[in-house]
Amino acid sequence: MNVINSISRAILQNFLKLNKLQLATVAYQFKVQRPVYYPDRQNEMQRFSEQQQQSQLVAEIQEKKKLPRDYYYKILGVKRLATTQQIKAAYYTLAKRFHPDAGNSTPHESKRFQDISNAYHILTDEAKRLEYDQLGVVKDEQSFLHKFSNANSILTNRKGDTNLPTTREELIKMTSGESRLELSFLEAAHGLKKNIDLRFLKKCPACNGKSPQLVNRSKPELCRKCQGIGKLTKKTATYTSIQACDQCHGKRYINRNECETCENRGVVLETVRIVAQVPPGVKNGELVPVDNPKTKQRVHYRVQVQPSDVFQRVGNNVLSDKYLTISEAVLGGTFKVRGIYEELEVKLEPGTESHSTVTLKGKGIRSRDGTGDHIINFKIRVPRQLSMKQRQLIMALAKTEDPTFQRSL
Repeated sequence: MNVINSISRAILQNFLKLNKLQLATVAYQFKVQRPVYYPDRQNEMQRFSEQQQQSQLVAEIQEKKKLPRDYYYKILGVKRLATTQQIKAAYYTLAKRFHPDAGNSTPHESKRFQDISNAYHILTDEAKRLEYDQLGVVKDEQSFLHKFSNANSILTNRKGDTNLPTTREELIKMTSGESRLELSFLEAAHGLKKNIDLRFLKKCPACNGKSPQLVNRSKPELCRKCQGIGKLTKKTATYTSIQACDQCHGKRYINRNECETCENRGVVLETVRIVAQVPPGVKNGELVPVDNPKTKQRVHYRVQVQPSDVFQRVGNNVLSDKYLTISEAVLGGTFKVRGIYEELEVKLEPGTESHSTVTLKGKGIRSRDGTGDHIINFKIRVPRQLSMKQRQLIMALAKTEDPTFQRSL
């Protein structure tokens, strides 16, 4: 009987073990592996900055919505269907009136000029004008106007690389004026051949300089491609998009005599690389003549010499400082000093006092007016912190020195 009970107990235990193994296998088959999350600091910061930019953009749009409809058109005094030439003419008239250089220094007039400039830059840009006409605001207005921070820039070229004035007279004035030629102190003293990008005007090759007269004689007409709407609808099987008309560039009107190359000025700005010969010893403010190989005209560049940290120029003389320690001033010796053309040696007498000068004849700047001198000013540098040994030596020297008396008045 005991044997039967033990056999039954063993069979039951084996059965239970087998069931547990099967249950564990089934549970393992349906187990879902959960990924471990590790925060990415870089992505979190990027997402946070994007949220801030989005909130700032929403605030700017809400602030702009407070302005009346067609505010930029009204501040320039033009209609909504005005052409680019009419916008430019209105801006140029208002800019001369409200520019800060014209004596308008009040905050209200400065704000008025800033609004006029913003209206001009947005309405002369085809994509921004289309966005402003549709939404009443420009989403990235601040970043777009940041590149036009210079208030003196009258017109921006469509290629985005050159700021040009509006009229032909302004172009001629810009290119005929004197240009600056920046040189370092040693470059002005030694002279050199410097590469310069010379800007000059030439007749527009596209319209042969006739576009200003032809545009004034003809009238603008509605664009035939967009029927005067300024935008085109492009439909495909998957999406529909609205984009600016590629013929009138969103302006709704076209003038067949307009020239996109010179923007109806008749002239274009061209650059040529030339080599300017700067004579040795040139002074600040002197003019350097340069011949234009394209037009055979002579242009003058005014030299602007950058100040030096080592040298100072007075005529053709050069002034520099030489710092000495206490022992060098007491004992004297021969020292090396940096010169304009070479390293110089100076013999210093024992017992030299501070702010003593030594003149080296013929070691100054060499120019057409002659050669100057190099004047060296010696300055004694007193140490602020001494080691124990240095302090003991100074104290021993102080005991051997004679007392000094001030002269009685």
